[in-house]
This record gives sequence, C-alpha cells and structure tokens, in this order.
Amino acid sequence: MDSREQNAPYIIKRLAENDIDSEIVCFPQETGCDYLISGTKGSCSVQRKVVCSELISELDEIMYDIAPRLKNFSGSTGNPCFLIEENFGISRDGYLYNRGDNRETQMLATSYYGFLETLRKMGVDVYCTRDLNASVWWMIAMHGYLAKNHYPKHRKYFSLQEQAVGMLTAVPTIGENRALKALEHSSIRGMCGMKQVEGLTMKQSGKLQSVLGWKG
Repeated sequence: MDSREQNAPYIIKRLAENDIDSEIVCFPQETGCDYLISGTKGSCSVQRKVVCSELISELDEIMYDIAPRLKNFSGSTGNPCFLIEENFGISRDGYLYNRGDNRETQMLATSYYGFLETLRKMGVDVYCTRDLNASVWWMIAMHGYLAKNHYPKHRKYFSLQEQAVGMLTAVPTIGENRALKALEHSSIRGMCGMKQVEGLTMKQSGKLQSVLGWKG
C-alpha cells in the first residue's frame, strides 16, 4: 500500500490477522494507485475514495486525472479499480448527506450513481463498500479470489463521447439528444462554470453546474 495511507497500521494488522503479507511502498503520483493487490492469478490496482469528504469534491480531478493515471498504470501491472466507501444517506429529496454529521451535500443521488457508471464506461471497475472495515474485507476477499481465479475482466468499454454522454445524462432532465447537441459545441471540461451551455436550456445548464461545481 502507498506510504501516504493514514490507516496503514490498521490495514496491515487486519491483513496479517488473515495471513496476508503486505508492505508499504511509495507509489509515484503518476500511478494514481493507493493499493496493489497481487495474487497467483493476477493483480489489481486500487484507488480508494470516501464519498463525503473526498469523491464528491474531486469529481473533475477523478474523471480527468486520477482515473486516467490509474488506467495507464494498470495497463502493465493489473486491473484498475475504484474502491468507493459510501458513508452517506439519501434525503427524501434525493440529495446525499453525510451519515456522520447529517450534513446535506448539493449532490443528487442520481448524479452520483451516474458518475459511477461513467467511471465504469471508462474501463475502470467500481466497487462500493460502507466503510473502511468493509473495504479491508473487500481487499481480503479479492486477494483470496486472485489466488484461485483470474481477475474478472469486463469486456464492454465505451468511447470518450459515449462516456461524456453518460455523464451528462446523469443530470436530471438532460436526455441523450440534448447531451449530444451540447457536446457538438463543447467538452464537459469546457462546460465547467458556463452559465449557459449551448445546446442546453438555462435550467439544464444550472443543474449541470450544480453537479460539476458543487460546494460541500
């Protein structure tokens, strides 16, 4: 695991209790990797994110920086995975809130789940757990699986345009035709901060900005 992992002593102890050897290394930043799980049948590189406090404040960075770095690193060493700890509840209005302090975010559940599907369309596997304890058990299970079976490769990947359409259609009221029309004029990165996105209505543009530039 990466040397910047604050929970390293706890994780190492838990792995040792299950007869799994581990070591701390300094993964170069360009790898985008927090953990590398190796078994006799293969390996997988993992980036772990907690939803409230990390993931929903780093959507743009994850999409355009971390995920591509993780994919490039995994091209020669393993399979890229995001391990997402879902420490949230969902309000009646459909917004995520932190289970720890009940603080509501400005991110809709539909946008969150749409974002996960966009990551999957990029060719990154996404695994969701409840907390760090559950994440450690996932690591233990994956290590055991790779001791007997090859990593389960998912064959269906999507083009960059299909990934962008998937992300846009996760925003309420934006359908596939509207998404395609907007992408004729700008990229998702270019849409960040735009009050009016060509191809979208003012209301749709506002909803898009609440996803791309939300404040926690």
